[in-house]
Amino acid sequence: MDIRKEHPQYKKALRALQTGGSLPPAIKIQGNKANPQYQRIGRALKQMFPNRRVIEPFGGASGLSLGMRPERSVLMDINPDLASFHQRLIRDPESLEFDPEEFTYQAGDSVMMPNQQTGEMMDLGKIPQSMVDDMGGKPFFMGPKFYELRQEFNELREKEAIGVIAQSERQRKDQLFLVLQHMAMNGLLRYSPSTPSYFNKWNSSIRFTGNKPIDQGFESAYFDMMGDQPNRLKPGKGNTFRPQTLLGGKGRWKLDPWAEVMQDWEYINRPLDEQLSSDIGIDPADDMFLLDPPYLGEEGALNFFTMDDQRKTLAMIEALQSNAFPTVVFNSFEPAIVDPMKQMGFDIHELQRKETSGGKGAVRGKKSELMGMANIDQDIFQNVWDQMG
Repeated sequence: MDIRKEHPQYKKALRALQTGGSLPPAIKIQGNKANPQYQRIGRALKQMFPNRRVIEPFGGASGLSLGMRPERSVLMDINPDLASFHQRLIRDPESLEFDPEEFTYQAGDSVMMPNQQTGEMMDLGKIPQSMVDDMGGKPFFMGPKFYELRQEFNELREKEAIGVIAQSERQRKDQLFLVLQHMAMNGLLRYSPSTPSYFNKWNSSIRFTGNKPIDQGFESAYFDMMGDQPNRLKPGKGNTFRPQTLLGGKGRWKLDPWAEVMQDWEYINRPLDEQLSSDIGIDPADDMFLLDPPYLGEEGALNFFTMDDQRKTLAMIEALQSNAFPTVVFNSFEPAIVDPMKQMGFDIHELQRKETSGGKGAVRGKKSELMGMANIDQDIFQNVWDQMG
């Protein structure tokens, strides 16, 4: 294998697997805890609790568990797409593999995009040989491919929601979830409308022409104009086509490093109210908890994770603390979260992180966040942390 030709996430994961380090998540989503700071926290916890089963009620992209690399982990999330993808990653990783060339254009290929007003697919024309020649004679990526694949994903997701999806279609949906994640600008996962629903579609904040709805006549004419002026077309870049080409060289995208680390893990689709159900059999002598809920007051969590949900989460961690479970909690460094946790007896740490995922520059920059620990000896943790250098 020539690792230089592999995609960046795979390179990082393979090196981590070989060195015993922390793996990055297989998919990139907001708040996935892939920052070296969190990975170092995970490695310190692994030294302190080498044989514990880790339980993550807000599993997300598995970032905390991948940072710690326990032998056993139970991850839960209310998002059915995250759960379905990770379940397949654990039990059948080969079915998620793909060749990036499958999602490029060649001469004669139709450029299809959904009309955002009607939802119907529209044909913007065929790729001329002259355009392929201008791209060096090789298959190339353009933004419309993202929207074509997104349409397919949403249609499969609706079939799954009503129980009429075939196994081969479910495999395709999970694979597209991975592809779209890495093809979307900044790797952000967004759903619309704001009201939570299984039927929410992968909408994303990126549009074909800024914030305006797609107009078939305009877009078709624009595509034709590009054919006459290929020097104006920048595959996967610029403000017209915001999605990005899949990174890495030629060859299939593989996921074997993650599958090897996660082989004895579970990932369950489960809402907040059911996360401590008796079927997972929790034991304070064997288990520890890592909690990374949507952060209070931050973009992305405002519309679907309410203050009532934050209170339910606080009640959960209070129960964990009082029942002697080693527990680590991340959240916003806000009084509404920090003060109750202090009263519960948590050790409070203020971390700094660099926020880069916001859609506007005004919401980016350094931010304070909470790391609370319960039933974890702070002197031992500090010693382990210092020894890691």
